[in-house]
Amino acid sequence: MRKNITLAFVIISFMGLTNVNAQRLAFGVFGESQVSWLTSDTKAYKSDGVTIGFNAGFTLEKYFAERYAITTGASIASMGGNILFNNSGDTISTLDGSYTLSQGASAKIKGQYISVPLGLKFKTSEIGYTTFYADLGLKANVAIKGHTWINEHNVDREVLDRQHYNFAFISYFINAGIQYSLGGPSSIQAGLTFTNNLTNPLRGSYSVLNIGTTGIRVGLIF
Repeated sequence: MRKNITLAFVIISFMGLTNVNAQRLAFGVFGESQVSWLTSDTKAYKSDGVTIGFNAGFTLEKYFAERYAITTGASIASMGGNILFNNSGDTISTLDGSYTLSQGASAKIKGQYISVPLGLKFKTSEIGYTTFYADLGLKANVAIKGHTWINEHNVDREVLDRQHYNFAFISYFINAGIQYSLGGPSSIQAGLTFTNNLTNPLRGSYSVLNIGTTGIRVGLIF
């Protein structure tokens, strides 16, 4: 049911993007320093700390009113987290081997993704040279590669076997911040971001794990 709702939202939003008569297009680039974490839907695993990552890419805003736009773009992001294994016998496979973890062991899992968002942006009226904005919607995250670190087996950044993660997953995002006008359509943007998955990023017994991120974004709108 959740996947059907997500698919319907994406289709409706895409139809809106292709049919609205926009006043203008705005292109931008951004960089985002972020932290990410893993949580579990069951007691088999426990979050064991965050990882530091970076998200960078471009944005495209199609305005259908003065202060409202449909947004999209693309970026390359790294996200994951540390997990604690509450049971023994779980296995993590990499291109170098397969490792069985004991109860109480900890591992870091981190993936690289191409992220493509589709959202709605709302802006306030300009106050001096400043406007406040909120941008929220859904994001498709296509997996490039995953890595793992396992202290128990002295594993240091080995490439995860693809059996552990899905080709792609859907997450929702909420961005908010300020824009400072540089004159004309150009502006500097700074804000906070938050994402969390709606569909499973990982496979098998690890499908109960969820990925969340928060970050500080700085960008330039042309």
